[in-house]
Amino acid sequence: MTDKELYEGISEKRNDAFLFLYNNHINSIINMVKKNSGEEEDAMDIFQEGMIALWVNIKKGKYVLDGNTKVSTYLFSVCRNLWLKKLRGNKKIVSLDQQEREYAEETIEEDDTFEKIQKLEALFSQLGEKCRSILHEFYYKKASMKDIALQFNYEEKTAKNEKYRCMQRLRAMYN
Repeated sequence: MTDKELYEGISEKRNDAFLFLYNNHINSIINMVKKNSGEEEDAMDIFQEGMIALWVNIKKGKYVLDGNTKVSTYLFSVCRNLWLKKLRGNKKIVSLDQQEREYAEETIEEDDTFEKIQKLEALFSQLGEKCRSILHEFYYKKASMKDIALQFNYEEKTAKNEKYRCMQRLRAMYN
């Protein structure tokens, strides 16, 4: 399902769009919550709240699909912010309508984070293929430097230096 189809499907409250997001992205939310002092049940709650926030923000025009935006990135960002808020002790029990209003208001704060993510994604795509691959393996796939060295036919120390140089390029572009 393309991002455009996903965006439209969520806007129209189509089950296939919600199921697609669930099937393809629940594990990343579970991993994020578990790595940050949570349980799978917490992740399921956060994912559900994130889906509601995504739908509300689309309906209210606070999240609009553009060429550089991925629905999954936005959903992950919303879920991460919801989990961090919960960890900070902001555990109010409120009605669904009130939650929807709060999430729509929180989007103002999330927009700044989301814009930073979009900027990083755009800059990341401007890196060379080798740098993108190395950083993707290390940060996204959590590959060890030893595995990266083997994959790119480097010595482990060379792989570390390459990763460092790539991060320096990305940092320089970001600033």
